[in-house]
Amino acid sequence: MKISLRVILLLLLCGHMTFAQRKGYVIFSGKIVDVENKAPIAGASVFFSGSSAGGTTDSLGVFTVTIAARSYQVIARSLGYKYKTFRLDLSKNTQTTIELERSEQLLGEVVITAEKADANVNRAMMGVEKMSSKTLKKLPTLMGEADVIRSILLLPGVSTVGEGASGFNVRGGNVDQNLVLLDGVPLFNTSHLFGFFTGFNADMVQDLSLYKGGIPSMYGGRASSVLDVRVKEGDFEKWSLQGGVGPISSRILVDGPLVKGKTSLIVGARGSISDFYMKYFPNPSLAKSKADFYDVNFKLTHRFGKNQRISLSGYASNDGFKFAQDTLYSWNTKALSFKHNALLKGDLSHNFTAFYSDYTYGIEGQKSGLEFVWKPSIIQTSIKEELSKDLGKYGRLDAGAELSAFTNDAGSFLPNSSSSKVDKFAMSTEHTREMAAYVGHSLPLGKKLSLDYGLRYASYQLLGPGDFYQYKLGTPREINTITDTLSAASNEVVATYGGFEPRLSFAIKLDTSFSIKIGFNRMQQFRHLLSNTMAVSPSDIWKNSNQQIPPQIADQYSIGFFKNFTNASNAVFETSAEFYYKNLNNVVDYVDGAQLYLNPTVETQLLVGKGMAYGGEFFLKKSRGKRLTGWISYTYARTFRTIQANENQKEANFGIQFPANFDTPHTFKFVLNNRWTNRISFNANFTYTTGRPITYPNGRYKIYSFNDLYDYAVATGIFPRPGLDQTSYTYNGTKYTYLTSKEIKELLDGYSTASFTLRNAERIPDYIRLDVGITIDPKPGKRWQGSWNFSIYNLLGRQNAYSVYFRSSTGEINQAKTYQLSVLGAAIPSITYNFKF
Repeated sequence: MKISLRVILLLLLCGHMTFAQRKGYVIFSGKIVDVENKAPIAGASVFFSGSSAGGTTDSLGVFTVTIAARSYQVIARSLGYKYKTFRLDLSKNTQTTIELERSEQLLGEVVITAEKADANVNRAMMGVEKMSSKTLKKLPTLMGEADVIRSILLLPGVSTVGEGASGFNVRGGNVDQNLVLLDGVPLFNTSHLFGFFTGFNADMVQDLSLYKGGIPSMYGGRASSVLDVRVKEGDFEKWSLQGGVGPISSRILVDGPLVKGKTSLIVGARGSISDFYMKYFPNPSLAKSKADFYDVNFKLTHRFGKNQRISLSGYASNDGFKFAQDTLYSWNTKALSFKHNALLKGDLSHNFTAFYSDYTYGIEGQKSGLEFVWKPSIIQTSIKEELSKDLGKYGRLDAGAELSAFTNDAGSFLPNSSSSKVDKFAMSTEHTREMAAYVGHSLPLGKKLSLDYGLRYASYQLLGPGDFYQYKLGTPREINTITDTLSAASNEVVATYGGFEPRLSFAIKLDTSFSIKIGFNRMQQFRHLLSNTMAVSPSDIWKNSNQQIPPQIADQYSIGFFKNFTNASNAVFETSAEFYYKNLNNVVDYVDGAQLYLNPTVETQLLVGKGMAYGGEFFLKKSRGKRLTGWISYTYARTFRTIQANENQKEANFGIQFPANFDTPHTFKFVLNNRWTNRISFNANFTYTTGRPITYPNGRYKIYSFNDLYDYAVATGIFPRPGLDQTSYTYNGTKYTYLTSKEIKELLDGYSTASFTLRNAERIPDYIRLDVGITIDPKPGKRWQGSWNFSIYNLLGRQNAYSVYFRSSTGEINQAKTYQLSVLGAAIPSITYNFKF
C-alpha cells in the first residue's frame, strides 16, 4: 500500500510537469517579502494587466505563474500592505523578489480576507473566512484583550453556548468537531479562564483562516470546521520590542535577528494578574480564590539561501482556578514543532512538519484529610509531508501524507497526601494511531469556471496494551452485560476504522462580480469530547473510538451566491448568501443522568445516533471605504439529534428528534469600524442570538412504599440485576458495599422528585450584547509607538442568561425556585496601553 501510494503521487506530479512550459509561454516565479524584515508574505497575490493569469504565494512566500510571453503591468498585493505595481517585459523565464511595504492607512481595516477584493467571487471554495492580526486588534474586546475566538464569533455560522464558554460551534457542529491548529499543531483546549480569553497571544498571530465548508483535503480529523492560526516569524533585519498592559493580563513580545538576514527569533509571553484583583473583592470566598493563566510562544527560523528554511516553534500555556481553599482546576498545553520548507524545483514546494504536544487537565482536591489529584492527559506525536506543484494554466496540485500516534490517559484518582483518606481508583491508558494521505487539485476551467477537488483517506487503529470490555450482543450496554475482557498486548490492534473523504468545490462565474458555487465535503472524527455540562470545562474527558463507539462522520452539501458592488466613491461591498445541509452519523449523546467521570465502562453511558444541521447565512460587508467599514450578517440555523434504541443501546427522548444543546435558530451580527481621524477610530459590534435549548422540570411526584416496590422487583427478577445480587464487590483491590433495601427505603421513601419536559423542549431567554471601543494609534515616525484602546463590553449592561435552573432545598412539593445564572451581568469597561519599540 505504501509503495503504490507513493507511485500514484509521483505519477500525478510528473504527469503535470509537461504543462509547466508551453510554446509561447514563460514561467514567472519569485517571492513576496516584507520590505522591512524580509519575512515571506503568505497568501499574497500577483496579477497581470490584460490577462486572467495570476498567482498566490504559499507559506514560503513563493509564487509561480505560467503566462504568455509579452510585456505586462504587474500588481502585487496582500492584506495589511500597500500594493505594488511595476512594468515587466517577460520574454524569457524570470525569477524575482517583490518587497511590499506595510500600510499605515487604517481605511478598510475591517477586512476578513487576505486576498484581492473580488476573491470571494473568483475562488472555487466557499465558507472560507480570513482575518489578519491587525483586524483582530481593531475589534471591541473584553478587558482590552484582542481575542481570536471572540473575533470569529462575529462571523456568520459561528456561535457559542454562552458567555465565558470555551470553544465555538460551526454550522451545527459540537465544540470538539473543530480542528484548531496553531502553526500546524492541533490544540485540544484553546481557552483561558474558562473561556473568557483565548489561548492565543494576538501579538504572535500573523493571520487566521476559518474553513466552515469547502475544507481542503490537507485537513482532517474533525467533523465540522478548521481554524488555522499562523504564527509570525521574527524580524530578520532589526530587533524590536512590543507589548501591552491591561486590567486582567499583560503581554510582551521581542523579535529580531540572531544572524542578520539568516536567522531570526520571536518570543512572546502573556500572563494574568487577576489574583491581585480578587484580593479586593468583598466576598470572602472570592477573595480567597485563585484564577490565573499564562502562555509563552517562540519561533526560531533559519534561512538556507532564498528557497529553503527551517523553523523550530514552541508553545506552552497554563491555567489554574481555585475556588476558596477546596478545589483547584487546571489545564495546560505544551507543544514543540519542527518545520522544513523548500522550493525544490522552480514550481514544486515541499513542507515537512514534525511535532509533539501534551495536553494535561484535571482537578486537585485540597481539603484537609481528603486531598486528591486527578490528571488525565493526551499526548500526540506526528509527522507530515506536503508537496505542492504550481501547474500554471492548469492550477495547483497538492499531495501529502501524515502519521500520528496518541496516548490518552484517562487519569487515575489518587490520594495527594499521606494523611488523605481518599482511596486510589485506577483508570486505563489507551493508545491509538492515525494515518492519512491526500491529493488535491485547484483547476481553472477557462474564464467562467473553476474547480477545487480532492480526496483524503484516513485510517485509525485502537492499540494495546490494555483491557477492553466485551458486551453481550442484542442487549443494551450495561455493566452487568459485560461478557468478557480482552487483554491486548502492546501494539496489538483492537479496533480499526477508516474511509475516504472526498472534497469538491465548483464555481460558475456569471460575470466579473457575480458567481454561484456548490460544494461537498466529508469529514471523519475518531475521538470524542465527553461532557455533561453546557460548556466545555477542564473536567471534560476525551474518549477514543472503540469497538462500541464508532467515529463520527459528517457530510456537508452547500451552495452559495456571491455578488460584489462598487459605488462612485470606490467603496467595495461584498454580499453573499450561503445555504448548507449537514448529515452527521455516529454522533455521541448520553443516557439520562450519565456518569462520565472515573468510569472504566463509560461506553455504557454513551448513546450513538444521527444528527442533522441546515441553515442559511446572509452576509453584507463593506470591505473598503474612506471612513466606514464593517459587516452585517443574519444566520438561520437548525441542528438536531436523533437517538433511537437498537440491540446495543437504549433510546434518548423516546427516540424522538430533539434540538442539540447549541441549536440557535436566529442570529444577527453587526460590526462597525468608523475612522474619525488618521489616528482615532471607533469600533462597535452587536450580537443577537436566540436562546439555546434547555430541559425544564414540568412537575413533581412522590415515591411511596419503596420497600414494596423493591420486594416486587426482587420477586420478579428485575432487581438485583444478574451478577449484582451479592452485598459487595471488589474492584482494583478495593471492596465496595451495596446499600440494603432498608437503607434505600430510608433515603427515598416519601420524598418527591421532579419530572421533566422532552429533551431540550424549552429555551432560555435570547442573548443580546453591544460592545464599543475607541482606538488611538501612535503618531507615525516615532521610535516609541504607543497606542490606547478604550472599550466597553456589554454596553447595555444586559444580564444575559447563561443557564436557568431550579432548586429545592427540602425535597417537598411546591418548594422549587427558578434561578437565572448570568456570567457577566454588567457593562465592563477596560483600558489597554500597547507599545512597540
